[in-house]
Order: sequence, then structure tokens, then C-alpha cells
Amino acid sequence: MAFGMGSGEIEMDLTETGVTLRNLYGWPGWVIEVDIDWSTWSSRTVRDAPPPRTRSNARRPTDDPELVRRIRKAAEAAKELPRSSIWVVSLALPTPHRKKTDGVQLRAATIATMYNYALKLGLSPKRAISEVYDLPLVEAEGERAQPSRKYERWIEQARKTVNPETGRPYLQPYDSELHAPRLWPIGRGHPLEPRRARPAIPEPVREGQYAGHVLTLSVSRTARPDWAAQEARDRGSRMIGPDLVIEGSWSNGEDLPPLPVLRGVSPAETPRRVQSLVKKLEGRYPGAKVTATVSAQAVGQLPEAD
Repeated sequence: MAFGMGSGEIEMDLTETGVTLRNLYGWPGWVIEVDIDWSTWSSRTVRDAPPPRTRSNARRPTDDPELVRRIRKAAEAAKELPRSSIWVVSLALPTPHRKKTDGVQLRAATIATMYNYALKLGLSPKRAISEVYDLPLVEAEGERAQPSRKYERWIEQARKTVNPETGRPYLQPYDSELHAPRLWPIGRGHPLEPRRARPAIPEPVREGQYAGHVLTLSVSRTARPDWAAQEARDRGSRMIGPDLVIEGSWSNGEDLPPLPVLRGVSPAETPRRVQSLVKKLEGRYPGAKVTATVSAQAVGQLPEAD
């Protein structure tokens, strides 16, 4: 799996013992291995392997506590991809904490990228950026979350610093229509979601033969073959079934023809494939509202006890 922007994509692979990461920003050629406790999906040992001909006394990625914290979070986020890929993408970008010669510009580019990526995931940019970069966020019952001054300064820099490639600021001025967080179209709850958010897609005016009817889809994944699941357990890893099974029911109780099995769908592809099916069914049944509930198992989240 790859996450990131163009040549700055992070490569992440699940292994028998945990997660392997490559292509971290500022560490070309280094390989990061994170051991995972599969029963809790929590990170254990973090190791780094240098590229060939690296000096024995060279600085290492694991010498940076802030980077190691994000590496651990990125490895643990593999359990709930794609929504938690915000952690993985942060590893493809320069940290906004450090001062560099062109630090303001690098910081503006990083914060703008993280802000816009959070919106795509249906997350609150304020919560996501504060969590990823370990910034305080004060929350009180019934009140808006108050970010740190550092967060506000970084956002201001991103909105004022001009990207030389486009001639425009890295982050555009706030527009409630563009920047207000939207609910994840088919996802489940996430700790970095905004408390209040608009639907991902505005409710359309529905006209047609099925207007007023709701078709509810339930998405699950096929079971793992017993022999394959046992082999995976013997290797210390876990396995999910390859296909998505779709079941549906009409709000008025009418019978529904069998729905297709989506073959060979990875967890990362699940949202896109289900959304595509939703649009297809809305075209098949004019005026109907089609909703989908995706199980944790369908997006690769396995039960704690296998």
C-alpha cells in the first residue's frame, strides 16, 4: 500500500510480525519495522535498517522521539485504513515543528496538505492536525474545541504563504462550503471526526418511480477459509476474506433481487467500490435513497480474538 503525494509516497506493508514502512520524508533508503501485538493491534519494538554504505555513527530515524511517535501511530492505524491514513501521510511530509532555512514554506505546504487530506477523510482538520503533531486541544461540553496558539499560527501561515508553483497561498481562505468538515459517506464513527458536520453529499430532491423509498445496504466480507486462517495464525498474522457480500432491504418491505458479490476488494478499495454500487442502484431505482452500512470486518478490522 502506498500513501502520500507523488514521489513522496510512503510504502507500507503488513508482515508476519507487524508493519514495514519505507520512504519516510528525510530518510531515503531507510526501512522501518514495527512489531505489532495482533491481539490489541498496538505497536511494540520500532527498528530501523539503514541503506547501504551508511556510516555506523549516522543519525537514525529512531533517534527522533516525535517521529517515532508518529511511526507507531501510523503502524497502529493500519487496523482502520483508509480513514486513519492521515498518520501515514504525515510521514511523507516534513515535520512542522522544526525550524529550517525555508521552514515557513515547508510548514505551510505540510499543514495545507494535512488540512485538505483530513477533509477528504471526513475528519476535522483541527482535531487531526492537533492529534498528529501532539498539540493541545481544549474541549468543553457544548462548546467548540479550542486549538493551541501554535495550531492557529500554522494555519495562518498556510493561508498567507504563497506557493511559488501556483502563485496562490498553500491553503485557501476559509469557505464554509469548501472547508467545513463533511461526514464520511459510508464510514463508521472515528475519534477525529467533527462533533457536528454536514452530510458528505447534500440530500437531493428525489423524483421517480421509487421516490420516498429507502434501500438499505449491509456490506460484509466473505469468511476466511479455515485452512488459510489457521496458516495465517501459525505465521503470527491475521487474514480477511477477499470478497464483499452485499445484502439489501427496502423500507416498504418489498423483495429485492440478489445483489452482486464484489470480488477481490481490498480494505482500501472498499469505500470507493461501495459508493460506486450505491450510485449504480440509485440509477436502477429512480428516486430511491440508497444507504450503505459497512461492517468493521469489511474494511479489514478483525475481532480482537481470532
